[in-house]
Amino acid sequence: MFPEKPVWIWKGDPQFALLQLVLLVLFFYLSFRMSAYLTHRIELIRMHSKRLDRLAFRAGCNREERNLLQSFYTQLDRRHRVLLAHNHAKEYLRQHLLSYTSSLDAKDFPAFLSLVSKFLGTANDPRPLFSLREFAIVQLGTKTYFAQVVDPSLGEVRLKLGLHGAALPRATNVQVTVFRNPKGLQTIRGEARWEIPTSLYFHRNP
Repeated sequence: MFPEKPVWIWKGDPQFALLQLVLLVLFFYLSFRMSAYLTHRIELIRMHSKRLDRLAFRAGCNREERNLLQSFYTQLDRRHRVLLAHNHAKEYLRQHLLSYTSSLDAKDFPAFLSLVSKFLGTANDPRPLFSLREFAIVQLGTKTYFAQVVDPSLGEVRLKLGLHGAALPRATNVQVTVFRNPKGLQTIRGEARWEIPTSLYFHRNP
C-alpha cells in the first residue's frame, strides 16, 4: 500500500535536500532576528529623540534650537546617543560637546550656543559672566570657533576651542560671546594669551 522508500519533494540526493531545508529555516530565522533588532533600535532612537525634545522644551528652547539639537543627536554614534538621552546628558554635553562641533556651520553657532546654555541651565545662572563652566563663541579675526570656559574666573579665564589640529590665527584682540537670559547673546572684547594650540587665556578689556 505504501512505498518502501519515502517520497521527497526535491528530486535528487536526499541529504542535499535536507541541507536545503535546514538552510531555508536558518535564513528565515536570521531574517526575523535581524528585522526585530533593527525595529528595536529604530524605536529606541525615536524614543530618545522625543525625550531630548521634551527636555529641551522644558529648558525653554525654541523650535529652531530643538531642531538643531535633533540634528546634533543624529550625527552621534549609538553609544553616545544612549548617553546623551539618559540621566547624564548634561554632564556628557559638558565633557564631549566640543568634539562634535567641527561639522557645525559657524552660522549655526549662535543658535547652538543658546540651545546649550538653556539645556545646561547656564542661561539663567545669576553669577557674572565667565564665572562658571559654560560654552561660548570665540571670534579670532575673521575666524569663528565654539569654545568652553574650563577655568572660570571674574578676570582671566581659560577657553578650550573645539578644534582638531587646525592652525589658529595668532590674533591678540578677540571677541567672546556668551548667552544669558533675558539679555540673550552678550559679546565681550578682550585680549588673548595662548597656552596650547587648542586653548587660550582671555582677559576682558576694562
